[in-house]
Amino acid sequence: MEPAINFTTSSGSYRLVAGLLVAALDELAPDQSEIRAKLARAIQLVGGAPTPLVHSGGFAPWQSKRIETHISQNLETQLRLDDLAAMVRVSRSHFSRAFKKSFRQCFSRYVMSLRLERARMLLVNTEAPISQVALACGLTDQPHLTRLFHREYGAPPNAWRRAHSQMRQAAEKTA
Repeated sequence: MEPAINFTTSSGSYRLVAGLLVAALDELAPDQSEIRAKLARAIQLVGGAPTPLVHSGGFAPWQSKRIETHISQNLETQLRLDDLAAMVRVSRSHFSRAFKKSFRQCFSRYVMSLRLERARMLLVNTEAPISQVALACGLTDQPHLTRLFHREYGAPPNAWRRAHSQMRQAAEKTA
């Protein structure tokens, strides 16, 4: 089949484009509401049937944004599920279900992955002792960070830092 080049002459081309847009809409994650709205509008523009935007049971976009911002700004503190649920005005049980649906993982796993990512960045970009890195990421102590970091990245923080600082130094010499 030849690719369609001129979409202004054939109504079949419009149907083809509308079909592709509907397929793309169906493959989107439920939390991508802005993209869903744009695709629904594009479907309408090419003459397809308007697609209803169905809420999937996750958070509303404003809730997701508020949660993401609060977590990223407070990683070094104790983050309590009850506090976040109150912040977005839902019950604890609804928060847990909606969080998993919107973020595709449970609350504790999501927070831990962000903390480990922050630790990884601090290990590469600073010379701070590992115990301070652990505290800056909201972990209780250095052994806690070491255990989790090794499990996630396959090496303890100090070995990981050495390996990546050598790679960074080699890259800086060539630049």
